[in-house]
Amino acid sequence: MKKKAAWFIFACLLISAVVLPSCQSSPPSLARLDFECSWQAGTRDVNDRLMTGTEIMYIVPYKGKLYAATDLWMESDPDIPKACQILVLDSPEGQWRVEHQFTTNNLRLVTLKVVTFTTDSEGNSISPVSILLAAPDVYLGDLEVFSLDDESGEWAPMALGEEVWKYSTTRAIGLHHDGVTGIDHIFAGTSTLGTISGVYDPDVPGRIRWEQSSEFQTPSGERVMSFCDCNGDFYCATSRHIYRRTDGPSPSWQEVYYCPEETSPAGIRGLSAVPNPSGAGEVLIFAALKKVHRLDPSLDFRETIELDMQSFLADLWNKPVAGVLAAYNRFMPYTIPQTGETVWLFGFESSYPGSYINADPPPEVRLFVREDLKWYFAAEARYFIRHANGEDISYEVAEVVDPGKPTLVAVRTIAVSPFPGDRGQVLYFGGFDCNSQPCSNTAWIYRGELRSK
Repeated sequence: MKKKAAWFIFACLLISAVVLPSCQSSPPSLARLDFECSWQAGTRDVNDRLMTGTEIMYIVPYKGKLYAATDLWMESDPDIPKACQILVLDSPEGQWRVEHQFTTNNLRLVTLKVVTFTTDSEGNSISPVSILLAAPDVYLGDLEVFSLDDESGEWAPMALGEEVWKYSTTRAIGLHHDGVTGIDHIFAGTSTLGTISGVYDPDVPGRIRWEQSSEFQTPSGERVMSFCDCNGDFYCATSRHIYRRTDGPSPSWQEVYYCPEETSPAGIRGLSAVPNPSGAGEVLIFAALKKVHRLDPSLDFRETIELDMQSFLADLWNKPVAGVLAAYNRFMPYTIPQTGETVWLFGFESSYPGSYINADPPPEVRLFVREDLKWYFAAEARYFIRHANGEDISYEVAEVVDPGKPTLVAVRTIAVSPFPGDRGQVLYFGGFDCNSQPCSNTAWIYRGELRSK
């Protein structure tokens, strides 16, 4: 009996060793998502309103819904009004629809941002108030930020300073709790009026009271690209500079980084705070000059090149790479539900050198070509996945895949689905980049769901 029992136990262990691994699923990979097209420009919504755009600038979750910002930069169809839109999606089974239509004085919706105030204008604590803000560009007239009224569904315009008489844009909006005064301040970074600050005031239209003059003036020829908090300090990235704010009743801004080689059309992009790989606190991370850079405020802003994207992609693809434009908006943190790992996601576009494309025989690559300059952009929409385990930093490259639509070009924005049934395992991607090439209805949104390897 003892021998039979021993053999039975041995057999069970053997079966479990052989069979069980085949039944276990591998951890999901962000480099292999199941994609489906969620929205394509040029379609009509349930109210028969035409939804247009050459690019999706932002996708933002807000109070259980998804909102998206369009632009019509380089729209070539003369019958399409050159007026950007806000789109909304109420559920994963629903359809995108027009939430708000701007005028032809607003070509691009350059910023869509959720801010949450925890103090009033005097620094007194209040129950948190979240507001969805939209900032379109303008050619002439008031440079405005629009605030969504959750109850009425109306978008209240709020003018920033004086009227502008040339093209102006508000590329970035940020919120910061002043460590000295204890007041929550909002900041709108404009290309012509400088950085305008404001405070929460429920008694004014839009619920934000803006100052009439700038707190910080953007350097000539540059534009504000992004804001972020890092270790409680507030930072602003312009095309070539990064500044830190000194809090207090008379605030000031000091330059902490300068990148003279960067160009204004590209600029320092995606300024974000990430955990310090070498110790406590946070460091700044951003994309510039085809590289991912880190600055450590605790070490007098010592710079580290974390990734040379151009060389990395050339080695990965075994192809020459001419250009890389990355982190259009920010480095987005995302915690994978099944593993608990936090990664950082950011989209990019890349291009090939003309000598490679025009070789004999030409390579088999898919292209989006800017005809006038013969710039050869990769047609694929790709994104980086940044892994960080202490000082062990690594990168993956993934792609939004749709064989039926081969020209997607660039991922500009990524958002986690707010819908409860998606359980944090679905991401929404939006993009395209015209690169100054005439286009029509090229904007897109894809839904990507995690699956096992």
